[in-house]
Amino acid sequence: MRRSSALFLLFATISLSLGVTGCPGKTGAHEQRSAGLPPCSKFGDRCEFAPGKLGSCVMRDGCTATGSECFTCQSQH
Repeated sequence: MRRSSALFLLFATISLSLGVTGCPGKTGAHEQRSAGLPPCSKFGDRCEFAPGKLGSCVMRDGCTATGSECFTCQSQH
């Protein structure tokens, strides 16, 4: 009987810990990339605009930075 109480307490503690912490939130979908598509690095590259939706890399309006900071993924539709 004592062992089943200890197992129940362990299970309850783990369940409570998982319930309280939960899953991490998503970051911005426009900046995320899928495993198969690299982040935008040049104009016209294919990218993933949102999960399962393809986009194209375009220059940000008014961007004065150099390198890939000026590229963003834009929806194709």
